[in-house]
Amino acid sequence: MVRDRKGRPVTDLAASDFVVMEDGIPQSVDTFTRVSRGGGIGVNVGWRVPDRTVATPGTGESADAAPSDQPDTADATTAIVFDHLSAESLRLAQRATLDYVPMSGEGSVRVGVFAIGPGVRIVQGYTTDRTRVRQAVARVVPSGTSAADGTRERTDNLLAQRRQLQDQPETSTAAQVAAAGGNLVGIPSSPGQREMELRLVQTELNMIRSFDNMDRDHRGYDTALALLSVVRTLAEYPGRKTVVFFSEGLPVSPVLSARLDWVIDAANRANVTAYAVDAEGLRTKSTSAELRREVDTFAEERMVQNATGLNRTEQPLTMAFERVEDTLTLDSRTGLARLARDTGGFLVEGSNDLSAAFRRIDEDHQFHYLLTYSPTNAALDGKFRAIQVKVRRPGTQVFARKGYRALRTPGGLAAGSFEAPALAMLDRTPLPNAFPVHAAAFTFPDPARPGLTPILVQVRTEALRFTVDSQRGTYSGQAAIVVRIRDAQGQDVQKVSQEYLLAGEARDSDAARQGEILFYREVDLPPGVYSVESVVFDAPSAQASARVATLTVPDPERSRLGMSSLMIVNRIEEVTDRPAPDSMAGPLYVGRKLLYPNLGTPIRRSETTELPFYFTVYGSTRGTQAHADLLRSGQTLAEAPVTLPPSTESTVQHVGRLPVGALPAGTYELRIRVTNGGQEVSRTAFFTLVD
Repeated sequence: MVRDRKGRPVTDLAASDFVVMEDGIPQSVDTFTRVSRGGGIGVNVGWRVPDRTVATPGTGESADAAPSDQPDTADATTAIVFDHLSAESLRLAQRATLDYVPMSGEGSVRVGVFAIGPGVRIVQGYTTDRTRVRQAVARVVPSGTSAADGTRERTDNLLAQRRQLQDQPETSTAAQVAAAGGNLVGIPSSPGQREMELRLVQTELNMIRSFDNMDRDHRGYDTALALLSVVRTLAEYPGRKTVVFFSEGLPVSPVLSARLDWVIDAANRANVTAYAVDAEGLRTKSTSAELRREVDTFAEERMVQNATGLNRTEQPLTMAFERVEDTLTLDSRTGLARLARDTGGFLVEGSNDLSAAFRRIDEDHQFHYLLTYSPTNAALDGKFRAIQVKVRRPGTQVFARKGYRALRTPGGLAAGSFEAPALAMLDRTPLPNAFPVHAAAFTFPDPARPGLTPILVQVRTEALRFTVDSQRGTYSGQAAIVVRIRDAQGQDVQKVSQEYLLAGEARDSDAARQGEILFYREVDLPPGVYSVESVVFDAPSAQASARVATLTVPDPERSRLGMSSLMIVNRIEEVTDRPAPDSMAGPLYVGRKLLYPNLGTPIRRSETTELPFYFTVYGSTRGTQAHADLLRSGQTLAEAPVTLPPSTESTVQHVGRLPVGALPAGTYELRIRVTNGGQEVSRTAFFTLVD
């Protein structure tokens, strides 16, 4: 969309007026289209005319060629999303929407209504029936409260009380001495009481700040997941897709910033444009005032610390500084503007007339330009490609998507911003192997969950790069673990991931480098053969290591006797509580013991005389027998019966121990054979002994 200085759409541009750049490099426009429609987002369609698309050649073709009329067969779909809204904000949002939605009739655009808080609720699925849309909008109820205002007021009172107590030893004592004519006798002294009151005030301030941070993170995480779900519903539809997002603020703290990037990436891949509406309208309390309060508080605490040498907050000073930064980034305009700007939309703010939002969105839908190009950089490395669109006409402003991530499989499983670089590493040949990583997938065909598959990835933090900020006295690191599962046809079937933001005080950086990250997820897979591709991506160094394994999920219908994977145990941990038996969780729990598998780490002979192993038998367990075989290079070295614990249940868990003290260094294979009647199943596991 292109607008002039007064905000009016510019509709007479040609292909030669546009300049498209990717990462600062000019691109050749392949096609250029002026799209004109009779209705906007479809909620205020009082009249309908034949849709029309006028296509003109791109910069690589003759600019003088005559445009050709084509029917616009593209549909349009809009999602109206109400975030965690207080009663007053919801009233403004509902009034704006209902004023713009016709009382009845059919429109040319599908419209859905969603509410967030907590989770996402489908108030009305996508429909062209405007009556149903209006009814859905009216059914949305408030989910926010005025607790934030109450918290701010309480914080202000506590800060004032703290200042009074801090000034009291100097002012009140001097006044009492003067009133007593300089005689100190009889003047009460209560420094201990003042110190106690100061501690109580500071404790409550710390609690308010901690709960405020937790609440912000929870609400922001909930909103990001809900928006992602809405974007995915729109991705299923063709044509132009729009999100109208009413919100009181979208937090973008460091933890939540990656989640917002995830939403923006998904929206850009699905060609979804987001229009954010600040539903608080004209605030009675300015967010800049809150920022000023945080800055003043930070300066006050710093002055007290310098003057007395005491830190009454009992929190690192960097935490106070980060709180000031968060107050700036958590201004609702920051997150909302970023969501809208990076998807090609805009933010409506500072007004109680929210109907203006629909009028501007209507204009974007009635007329816009569509340009396509083939990037000169064809590398599919998962990195973000910044797109900049300019117009060779003074006084114009361009609204367009800001970029995309270069992925090999854009039509596969949706990838978050932290996942994209890691997935790009999985598509490299050869696979990266920058540092040691261990990964494994196990199958536990429980009758209630026959496709239960625990996945584990392990990496030492010493392999990651940490950045130490000497000025702030902190360290930081960032890593991502992504596991992609593909079926026998090479199609993506599941993806699990986790981003790790490692941070702390600089003095603890050496200890942080001696840690370990153990990634654990459970997925459910139908019977079949799968490729499990795991990658650990270290963001600061842009280095990664990947591992690929083959997993077979058995078909429980083919056998009355089932068996889990055979697992070499690294360590056993006693736990006080374990998942309930009916929770269908915890396949690595045996009673009150939690088993940590060995994922391929070599085992030192000097430290181990017996090697624990673990497996589970399912189905007809009565009369079941088991045997263990130890092999090396395909040759059987020893075999022995395995005594299974007696059980009348359909599941038998067994933890055994294999004597390895007398074995020389090398790689061995442990095979467990389970038989019952005429049926037999077997599983194997490999381990390596080193001196």
